[in-house]
Amino acid sequence: MTTLQLPDLARSDAGTTLVSEWIVDGPDRQDRAGRALLGEWGELSARLRPEAFLRLSCFASADGRVLLCVAQWTGDEAHLAFVREHRSGMVGRIDREIPGIERPGLVRYRLAHTVVADGADDDTTDVIVVTHAGNGPAPHAARWAETMAGRLQTAPPPGMGTAHMFVSEDGARGLLYAPVTRTNGVAGAQPYRLLGAVAGPDTGADGAGQAGSGRSHGTGRT
Repeated sequence: MTTLQLPDLARSDAGTTLVSEWIVDGPDRQDRAGRALLGEWGELSARLRPEAFLRLSCFASADGRVLLCVAQWTGDEAHLAFVREHRSGMVGRIDREIPGIERPGLVRYRLAHTVVADGADDDTTDVIVVTHAGNGPAPHAARWAETMAGRLQTAPPPGMGTAHMFVSEDGARGLLYAPVTRTNGVAGAQPYRLLGAVAGPDTGADGAGQAGSGRSHGTGRT
């Protein structure tokens, strides 16, 4: 099923969060690629009903160049088994419709910190900001995530919703995801808007699934 709700990135059943970028270079191609991606995943989810698939959320960068794909699965093994069998056909169909998409690669993330600003209401916006911490020594991303969480807890930007800091499985990359009502409050962040999402076969009508609360103040994994 499809939904226009932002994902709950602190849901307790998500053992892994997968983030990838598709470079499409233009608003028209961005929209077409996003609709094709959501359509393919919607068909696969409905037909094959993979129990480990929780949600795929597709975001469009404000400059029209990038699709940001955020997928939640119960674990990496189930995801890998599914894509080994089905990804090439799905991507091939999309590439025949919109040729020339660049895919730098997928990164597997684990939730490290969650910060809930006072009065945060993620339902008021479909816009997020994303900040990446680049490749570096393994401890770098964990330190970055902890520092970012402390900064946002102490002085959250106006209009920020629940912010999540992730660290990649290999410990080399960090990522900040935060819904916002104002896109200029987080230094270095890039704004994206939600194009749509596909909920997994076992989620409820709201697409939220068995979500964790993700509402505790301060830092630390929820």
